[in-house]
Amino acid sequence: MEPERPKAPPRVLLDIETLADDSFLGRAAGTPGGQLAAAFVERRFREIGIDGAFGAGFRQRVVLPTGGEGVNIVGQVPGTVFPQQAILVTAHFDGMGVRSGRVFNGADDNASGVAALLYLAEQFATDSPAHTILFAALDAEEIGLVGARTLADDPPMPLGAVLAVVNLDMVSRGPLWAAGTTHYPHLRPILERAASLRFGHDTGAGADNWTGASDHAVFHRRGIPFVYLGVENHPDYHQPTDDADRIDPSVLAVAVDAIVRVVRALDESHAALVQGR
Repeated sequence: MEPERPKAPPRVLLDIETLADDSFLGRAAGTPGGQLAAAFVERRFREIGIDGAFGAGFRQRVVLPTGGEGVNIVGQVPGTVFPQQAILVTAHFDGMGVRSGRVFNGADDNASGVAALLYLAEQFATDSPAHTILFAALDAEEIGLVGARTLADDPPMPLGAVLAVVNLDMVSRGPLWAAGTTHYPHLRPILERAASLRFGHDTGAGADNWTGASDHAVFHRRGIPFVYLGVENHPDYHQPTDDADRIDPSVLAVAVDAIVRVVRALDESHAALVQGR
């Protein structure tokens, strides 16, 4: 008898399917589809019951280089032991939009990361963390990490209080890699104890080095330790074929479990994180 395959949480699958639906028009920053995605994430944060990171609100205006406007959606769960120190979890919700009449739904890039972020928020909403956890669904990653730069320029708490950034970008289509521990070696033993991960993609030149590849790069440049959790490129990357039905739920289940374990482990490793800063 074959062992039972792991099952992804149904809500994670539903959130991916929703964000990657044609009705969201590829979620390009500054478009009606991008606005729909932002509203969806904000609604999910409210359903989960977490607080807005900006006073009573979740929204942060993002000025786009095109002259339009996007928005970051940022929530938080206050820490019970170290509330003035934070772990920042990021995932960009924007996508490639519509090109030549075809919708680039971006199920893996990056509806999967946003769905995992929402699942994390649910976990910490019911089992409070020691540190404050900031959950940032970021806009305009695809056009130059604009949402991340906006958040770094005007954060809801001082960047010096952020002990680590965990960036989720493409987490559903293969083994999960952890990039960043070459730059921040104090993180590796924490991650190794937490989950089965592949380490690398953070040295050398070219596209194989993910250090500057996604929103974590903005915070790395400001000296904040990061872990980038993602999968290697696949044939549907930045293609109109990146649809929800291409995702294997059992692969997604393993990834989501690892992501939860990683963030929990970082939250529990205060001494190592403080020394790393």
